Amino acid sequence: MLIIGFIHAALFFEDIIGVYGFILLVFAPWLLHLSTRRMIVLTTFLLIVVGIIAPFMPRGYETLDMAAAGTAVMVNPLEASLIRMYEWIFYTPSLSYQYIPGMLIGILLGRFGFLDNPENHKKTLTKVALICLPLSIAGALPIALRSALFWSGNGEVAEAASKIFHITTGYAGGAGWTALIGLTVVRIGGNQGSIVRAIAALGQRSLSFYLFQSVMFVLILAPFAGGLGGHLGQLGSDLIALFVWILSVLLAALLAGKSMRGPFESFLRRKSTVS
Repeated sequence: MLIIGFIHAALFFEDIIGVYGFILLVFAPWLLHLSTRRMIVLTTFLLIVVGIIAPFMPRGYETLDMAAAGTAVMVNPLEASLIRMYEWIFYTPSLSYQYIPGMLIGILLGRFGFLDNPENHKKTLTKVALICLPLSIAGALPIALRSALFWSGNGEVAEAASKIFHITTGYAGGAGWTALIGLTVVRIGGNQGSIVRAIAALGQRSLSFYLFQSVMFVLILAPFAGGLGGHLGQLGSDLIALFVWILSVLLAALLAGKSMRGPFESFLRRKSTVS
């Protein structure tokens, strides 16, 4: 994953694949052996640390006035790639503390069996979805209003507060969506139509299509390719994101119909197999 992340950074800024690879390489053997109680304590502690530190570290919030940032607007693709790969070496380990809490929350959900047997946890999953999803939306509103230039007052204090709310409630959003997916699985049961199977096929090939979507966004938006990034508003970029996602679902369904794995999932399986 580190290799894939490094190559991905050459194409697309804000790579997260390498961050997950770094965490798995350095921390996973220790984290997986923690008791449930210690894991809960560690998750709580890290969430507090993230809330305190993350707003003051670069992570996509450098330009709340929607000004174009860094390598995303460079016309020379080689120069942009070299800068991104250099930056990747530093931000990959430094950002790992922000991703560990989310991974721990996922491990805890797995340990409690919420997703393996969602039908046995309908009440809990419903509570998690009803609490966490609105909390995540509410936490994202301040920074959304600032980035859309609807709210620019109160200076640095308001800016830091909006980042804190956005970052910390984002974990609640992850838990809420996970709970909602579990409830959807219970609702659907064995009645899986073609749309559900296609979306499931996309999830089974998530790494490959994460990278595919990066390529598509670069081809459409980058100044050295399609060049639309500097001419689109929020609605236009949303429509492009929806188009790329629908295309990903269709291609994933096509691969599933041919019983083909995602190419990068196959690559990881081959390279991580112990002989």
